[in-house]
Amino acid sequence: MTTSFAHLMRGELQDAFRANAAGFIMGLACVILVPWCWLSVFYARTCWIERPALATLALLGTISVVALVQWFVRLFVFPSIGGY
Repeated sequence: MTTSFAHLMRGELQDAFRANAAGFIMGLACVILVPWCWLSVFYARTCWIERPALATLALLGTISVVALVQWFVRLFVFPSIGGY
């Protein structure tokens, strides 16, 4: 995921997704969450999200499912291209 995150921070979106799709989603979440957290602190409430625990669970669940599917595909479907 670190390779994917590094590509994303350099603006290399295609390489980031190819390196690790779950890392790509996590990196995008970080890009969105940092300003959202600052806005929430500024307004002293969670902006635009009524149930942050549910939103967090959905985000982490999505990242986990994408990571598991990607690992399954790399290990069993296309084992010859397992690495980046």
